[in-house]
Amino acid sequence: MSSPRSLFRTVVNKNAPHETRKAAIGELAEIDATTQLRVIVVADGLNGSFRRNALNALGRCRATTELGELVDDASLPTALRERADRLR
Repeated sequence: MSSPRSLFRTVVNKNAPHETRKAAIGELAEIDATTQLRVIVVADGLNGSFRRNALNALGRCRATTELGELVDDASLPTALRERADRLR
């Protein structure tokens, strides 16, 4: 099993295949790596699909604290904040 750090690096590696990056988000959810998932959601430079996948993964982890922080984060796009509110 990969570490949260290496999985996070995979997600943010723009040279990694899309499906590999998406799978890394799923693995982060499986190990409840909620901090890394939250950072992915707020990472402005990442593709929106990765940010949405990470947000949904936080919902699967029942990470209410992290989701609440995202709801209150005015720097996030409204759609992501609204989705975080629905998931918590």
